Amino acid sequence: MIVRLPRGALLALALTAAFALNTTAVAQAPPGSLWYNGDYNFVASIPNERNMLISQAAVYDDFNVTAPLGWNVTTVFSDNLLFNDPPGRGITAADWEIRTGVSEGNGGTLVASGTTNSPLVTDTYHTENEFRVEVTGLNVFLPMLPSGQHYWLNVTPVGDGTGYSFNTDTSGLNCVGSPCGNDDNAFFTSTFFGTYFTNTNNYDGQPDFSMGVIGTVVPEPATVALLICGVAAMLIALRRRRFYSNR
Repeated sequence: MIVRLPRGALLALALTAAFALNTTAVAQAPPGSLWYNGDYNFVASIPNERNMLISQAAVYDDFNVTAPLGWNVTTVFSDNLLFNDPPGRGITAADWEIRTGVSEGNGGTLVASGTTNSPLVTDTYHTENEFRVEVTGLNVFLPMLPSGQHYWLNVTPVGDGTGYSFNTDTSGLNCVGSPCGNDDNAFFTSTFFGTYFTNTNNYDGQPDFSMGVIGTVVPEPATVALLICGVAAMLIALRRRRFYSNR
């Protein structure tokens, strides 16, 4: 039997739930991370799911592209408490979006988005039921924005109609890049709860959330030139060695 709680009560329960079950404190930024907002802090979590117990809810947190010539993004991810049977399974897809200009009641501008039917779901080893949901195989270029402007990322697990998912809260432990899980600039939007891009500071204990970006930094011309010179010097040295060894 499924017990359906009123939407207000369900949101209150989700926003105050802390699932400190079983921990192993290890750095969790995956290889190649350009931005990782930090590990789960066991304070709280917030609904982040589609086609599960909640039909739609999404969390957005901000990040900065810190390379002057931008980033090439290949993967985006979020860390979520997944409750289904067995835990971490039943995720059939994942939605993702990158936006700019988000503010209270304002979704800003959509920069890039998509849905994958083959998300990578792996254990974070932070706590029981927390899993990383990754969207891989992307080819998204993000330029560096003017000072004071940010990008916002969302990665939402999509279920098979069962279970539920909560994006885990972070204080920035083991973070990479900036901001570092400590600027209280995240937003929550949900057709189910009837809220549209409201700052998560409106909910107790909901400052920042565990998610991240993987990719490569676009090298500056001086760096490229230096690499070319280095390779050329190595080739000249190798040819000289071969020349003298053959005499």
